[in-house]
Amino acid sequence: MSNLICPFYNDGCILKSTVDLPLFKQEHDCKSKIDNCSFFKKEKLVQNKTQSPIKIIIKQVNSVYAVKADALIVPTNNLLEIDYVLDKLTNKELSKINTNILRKGIKMGYPYHIKCKDNWKNKQKYIINAVVAGESRLVNEKDMQSAMKKSLMVVDSLGLESILMIPSDYGTHDINNTSLSQLSSIFLFAQKHKFVSLKNIFICMEDEETEQTFIEYYNRIYANSDQKPTGTN
Repeated sequence: MSNLICPFYNDGCILKSTVDLPLFKQEHDCKSKIDNCSFFKKEKLVQNKTQSPIKIIIKQVNSVYAVKADALIVPTNNLLEIDYVLDKLTNKELSKINTNILRKGIKMGYPYHIKCKDNWKNKQKYIINAVVAGESRLVNEKDMQSAMKKSLMVVDSLGLESILMIPSDYGTHDINNTSLSQLSSIFLFAQKHKFVSLKNIFICMEDEETEQTFIEYYNRIYANSDQKPTGTN
């Protein structure tokens, strides 16, 4: 479908003048590509501002591993498998470290943190393996929520100020369910826990659709929220 050319395009859409379209659709140029048609273009969501003591920033980036943060939370399975890019950035040392962690035994829904080495090329100080899936790579939402909560506790106990999260769908889980589960677990935990050091959570991804889905659920969950911690655990 991406190669189809619209017959109603001649240095611009000739149909727009015949209907009343929202401004963002009027300003959009499909470049004659049917799959980029202005009539079906969705308005880009903007993340709402909240009064939460922990600042959450959701953003599409070119490379998640190039985002500077104190820690990176990596969703993984119970074999601690990592993707090729991260393995290469860590000179294939991370996969070897993960093998040693596996020998000691791991649990579903738990995080396992590693201090990054100076010769690694990722931009974070720590990498946290968050075990959200089994060997089949199918994500368990309860384990995802548990891993997110426990990862936040690890980050705060290490005295870190910022963390980078990537979507915990692990390439298999529905992104709507992932967004809801991941964001709600952060929201609910932050209601009960008084953070000592953590100030910023970056949730980054490399495609616009996932970014927009996370922003949509963030705006729903944090709507009218003046979030303040009610406990310390």
